[in-house]
Amino acid sequence: MKIITISRRNFIKLITLFLISKDLYSSTPNKINDVRNFFDKSLKRYRFVFDSKDKIEYEVYKDKDIIKFIFKNSMFSSNLNQIRIDKNYVKNISITKIKNNIEVKFYLNQPLNLNYFSITPQDKKGHRFVVDLTTDKITYSKKINNNKKIKKIIAIDAGHGGKDPGAVGKRGTKEKNVVYDISKRIFSELKKYKNVKPVLVRKGDYYIPLRKRTLIARENKADLFISIHADAARNRKASGSSVYVLSQKGATSEAAKWLANKENSVDLIGGLSLDDKDNQLAKILLDLSQSASIESSLSVAKTILSSLAKLNRLHSKRVEQAGFVVLKSPDIPSLLVETAFLSNSEEEKKLKSKRFREKVAKSIAKGIISSIEKKII
Repeated sequence: MKIITISRRNFIKLITLFLISKDLYSSTPNKINDVRNFFDKSLKRYRFVFDSKDKIEYEVYKDKDIIKFIFKNSMFSSNLNQIRIDKNYVKNISITKIKNNIEVKFYLNQPLNLNYFSITPQDKKGHRFVVDLTTDKITYSKKINNNKKIKKIIAIDAGHGGKDPGAVGKRGTKEKNVVYDISKRIFSELKKYKNVKPVLVRKGDYYIPLRKRTLIARENKADLFISIHADAARNRKASGSSVYVLSQKGATSEAAKWLANKENSVDLIGGLSLDDKDNQLAKILLDLSQSASIESSLSVAKTILSSLAKLNRLHSKRVEQAGFVVLKSPDIPSLLVETAFLSNSEEEKKLKSKRFREKVAKSIAKGIISSIEKKII
């Protein structure tokens, strides 16, 4: 074998050339191939979608009349200044190349609510960055960047209510009352955290249809939906806590129902239009969206189950999956917690205790906070 020798000077030159070429390669601008915009009258939403080769890294600045995005290390592959403008919302839009960055400015005609998010490649489409402008009233802040802590919205649903008492224990304890009390305690516990905004789905003793509960969560832009219950079984010895998420079978059957309203379907899949898809393909795409939601639900559920295990024995040591209607929201990670068995006399006695209900609430809240810290939510 022939051994090649190289001088120290030439070795340093080679290393320097390698580092320079590596740096040049890593700094290759991200190509933004296209920008599309459209107005949704039903949602009063003005949407812009930026198609790019790689995920867009960005900073956002907001003022009363101007919203500015800086797309880092980016370039447009063609002249995209000819964008249709709805003068009711935006006076003008400017796109400027500044060094290695792209600056996109929206000059507003009125105060607008801003929402933005990234979409990973799917359906043979690359990375997308979506900007939504709506007429909701907002409070402006001077600067937002990727590292800013955004409040996580947790929708807490107390099961049953009103005409529906849920399970009733031997001592007359009604599930609707127990779970409402636990839900309020979870709410109070989560309120202690600055990066969390808890929302009660049911705020009193009244009945809410199951599908309406998930709609309330969506209206509040919830990052997590958690439904609180107390179990019952024919076997009076059955006991322990359990956590459920939606089953894949449930997700598949629900996708068809969501397709009935294509406006909702577009919104649920995060900017992916279903208008040009046949019903079977659209069903698959929506089902994929829900599958991702189920995956997130499972991760949060495991964390909460682990937290509950320190307080009460578990009825099931794993997260269970079933086709609960209340969990069938394609865009929000959702789970159902059975805190204990009202049909078990010992556990009914526990659930009647404020101290136990407080401990249950703290355990669930702790699991939620842990999931946020782990960036599962």
